[in-house]
Order: sequence, then structure tokens, then C-alpha cells
Amino acid sequence: MAALLRHAERRAPALAVAEAELDLADGDLGIAEPLLPNNATLQAGFGPRIQSDANGASDLNVQIQLLQPFEIAGQRPLRFDVARAARATRRRSLERARWQVHQRIHAGYRRALAARRQAEVTQRLSVFAVQLVDIAHRRVEAGDAAPLIERLAEADAAQARQNAVAAFQAYRDACLALAEVAGWPVAAPPEPIGSLPVPRRAPTLAELTELAQTHNPELLVRRAAVEEARLRVDLAHRDAWPDPQLGFQYGYEGAPNGGIPEHVIMGMLQINIPSFALNQGEIARTSAEQGVAEARRDALASVVEVRLERLRTAVNAAAERVESYGEDILPRFEENLTMLRRAFELGEIDLLRVSVALERFLTVQQQALGAHVDYFAAVAALEAQVGEEIWEDEGGER
Repeated sequence: MAALLRHAERRAPALAVAEAELDLADGDLGIAEPLLPNNATLQAGFGPRIQSDANGASDLNVQIQLLQPFEIAGQRPLRFDVARAARATRRRSLERARWQVHQRIHAGYRRALAARRQAEVTQRLSVFAVQLVDIAHRRVEAGDAAPLIERLAEADAAQARQNAVAAFQAYRDACLALAEVAGWPVAAPPEPIGSLPVPRRAPTLAELTELAQTHNPELLVRRAAVEEARLRVDLAHRDAWPDPQLGFQYGYEGAPNGGIPEHVIMGMLQINIPSFALNQGEIARTSAEQGVAEARRDALASVVEVRLERLRTAVNAAAERVESYGEDILPRFEENLTMLRRAFELGEIDLLRVSVALERFLTVQQQALGAHVDYFAAVAALEAQVGEEIWEDEGGER
């Protein structure tokens, strides 16, 4: 599983998308970087200066004005704060995606283990059914059984082969699902190794709640979104301040009567009259988004404990179901088949009873494996809510 997790860190499609979405925060950074976000304004005027007397003498007049707007409300540092907050929110989303992939691989790996065990059981049953056909044939040849018994055994063998094919396909589906999550090459899907782990009881609700308050990935995303929204509201209020313009004006005044032309140079400071109705649309929008972000955070925080208790009890119930089958149910399967084959071979039981016994053994096996699958799913769901492994060692469901 360790190799699968390492591969997922590099190749998982969900992580590739989440990492690409980090760049969406660069838009806010690009807005914050310019020292002077607004372009300067250049105005130029040219024209004759004409006297109104009878001579109508004229000369050239020129006026040039250059003004550069600048901010006085501290918007630029706040824009950097917004950009950092936006990136932090995206980073939290990436961590959430990473944890979801981690848990899906954990649960999928365990499900694949159970599917492999189910495929092994059905394959063994298929081999056993073929052995029964051989025994039935020898008993018919010896006159110890009717020919119908051999045909019934052949029908059971055909059904067993179909079950084996279906179980193998289910196992392959589980392996391909792992490959899909981890971004593994489809030509050689990962196959689980090892045995089914021993179920464990979940920690207490208090312990789980303490972990979730600091590690729940969705809650951390909501908290980061609230901080980002708060900073955007502050920036919208700052943007309502007027932006003064600083520059200079040059004037050339001609002398129509042959006098000396004049050059006039003046520094200029232009300030718009403040208005308290500026940027109201952006302020209203960002304030509403902040309210929504806070509502989502509070709504999630209010149900975390309930979800933890529901999932905790699901883990314990699934563990109890697995324990109810005992440790000998799965290993005894081969022993049970050996006893059945010997009893049928000696004529101690007929084929109908063998079929009923096989069906019963298979049902118990499937129920035991199903309990394991439910346990794995419950543990994965609980850890997804906690945001961290619920057991410190690797001896349990890690």
C-alpha cells in the first residue's frame, strides 16, 4: 500500500486538478503586485492665441498635463493579504483532496483484499465441484448412484465456474478502481498483498472530536474561506477611498504682439471629493460572500460531532459483526470442503445435502467478507471526517 500511496502523490488525477487550481490564486497576486495599479493620464492642448484687435495677430499656445493616480488607503498591502489568504484556501483544498485520495486508497485496498479472498473461495469451490463430478462418475460406474446424480454434479460444477468468473471480475474491478484513484497504469493494475486485518474498536467520541477540530479537512477549508472573505470585505471598503492624482502641468503662452513668450510649469495635486456611496456594489457582494462562508463554516462545525458519533458507532458495529464470525470461519473453509468430499465419496451423504452444505458455507463466507468490507468502509468514512489516522500504530486499520 505504501508504494500505491507514493504513486498517488505524483499521479493521482484528483491531486493534479487540485494542484492546478492553486494557480487560480495567482490572479489576486497579479493584482497586488503593481506599485501603481492605475495608469497615468496625459492631456495635451495646442492652438493659436489670437488677438481680437484689427491686426488679428496670433501665436502658439501649448498646455500639457500629466497626472498619476496613487492610493492612500493602504490597499496594496491588503491586496497581498487577500492573495495570501486565497492561496491558503486553495492549499487547504489541495490538502482535502490529498486526504480524500489517501482514504479512498486505504478503503479500496482493503476492499480489494476482501474481493481477492472471495475470488479464491469461489475458485476453490469450482475445483471442488469438478472433484464432485469425478466422484459422482465413479459412483455411477460402480452402480452406487443413479446417473442423474452425475448430471446434477455437472450442473453444480457449471454454476460454480460461473461464480468463480464473476468473483474474479469483481476482484479485477476492485484493482482497477485502485488504479483509477492512484493514477496507476491500466496495463498492470495494482494487486493487494497481505491478509485481512483484525478489526479494532474506534476511539472515544471526545478523542475523535479533539482530532477533528484541528484536522478535519473540510472544516479547515471553511475556516480559510472565512478569513479570505473577511479580507476581501476590508479591501472593498478600502477601495471606496478616493485616489489622489499627483503630477505637473506645462504651459507655453505665445506673444502675438511680438513680446516674449512665457513658459509656465506647475505641480498639481488633484483630489476627488470623497463620497460615502463609492464601491457599494463590491462591498455588498463581498459582505454577502463573507456571510455565506461563515454560515457554511458554522453549519459544518455544528454537525461534526454528530457525524463522528454516527461513524464511530458504525465502525464498532462492523467490528462486532466481524468478531461474531470468529477467527475460525474463514480458515475452516478448506477443512469443511475436505470433510464434505470424503463424506460424499463414502456415500454418507447424498449430492443434495452436499449442495445445501456448500451453499451454506459459501453464504457464511460471503457474509463474513461483507462484514469486513463494511468495516473498512466505516473506518475510511470516519477517518475522512477526522482528517487523520485514528490509530497511531500500523497494527490496526491504517
